[in-house]
Amino acid sequence: MSRFTYGKNSAYNALENKDGIKSIYVLNNFSDERLLNVIKSKRVKLNFVNENELIKKVGRVNHQGIVIEKEDFPYLTLDELLDYCESKTYPTIVMLDQIEDPHNFGAILRSGDAFEIDGYIILSRRQVKVTETVSHCSTGADEYSKIAMVNNLSRAIDILKERGYWVVASDGYAKMSFKDVDYKMKTVLIVGSEGYGISKLLLDKSDFITKIPMGGHVTSLNASVASSLYFQAIYESKRK
Repeated sequence: MSRFTYGKNSAYNALENKDGIKSIYVLNNFSDERLLNVIKSKRVKLNFVNENELIKKVGRVNHQGIVIEKEDFPYLTLDELLDYCESKTYPTIVMLDQIEDPHNFGAILRSGDAFEIDGYIILSRRQVKVTETVSHCSTGADEYSKIAMVNNLSRAIDILKERGYWVVASDGYAKMSFKDVDYKMKTVLIVGSEGYGISKLLLDKSDFITKIPMGGHVTSLNASVASSLYFQAIYESKRK
């Protein structure tokens, strides 16, 4: 099986970490010499094609004249992710509770890369996977993301707690501000779905239930926007 990513920024990041690249497809008149030189230096198979060939692979999207075919995303097991995080001083893992919008997932990965999130946990069902849209919206941050796929988030929390992690959740009715948590610890941050938020079962297992204080007229933020605020707070807290 294959997956595709498209766009120049995503292509640069894919080439930086070129593992799993099968082929690269560019338009016959593709003229980005810098990107072509990078492709040449990586010695990756390059195919010059017409517009219809790119549409067949990724649909009518803003592909900027380049599409990369890769192997399926290398999801980790939970144990593999936890072993990877053992070397981190204050590891932060983000648990996504049934995020279904690929644009949100991609934006979360992009912000997570900027603020040094160590890994992610997603469900094997009722959750968008790493698709070409996710990859594009992340501007290639998926290339550096460690993502574990599990069948049960509640059980995953039990395992995380056994390994010394503290669980932080976001809920609009919480009294505690997200900035009042000291993130100098092994942290799991739960991000709720677009329509339903965090499930009650996961909230009940959380050690800290927090909110983003807001004024104005709206009562909630987009999942990816809220995530980026949490990511920045965690990043800054660990460096104080």
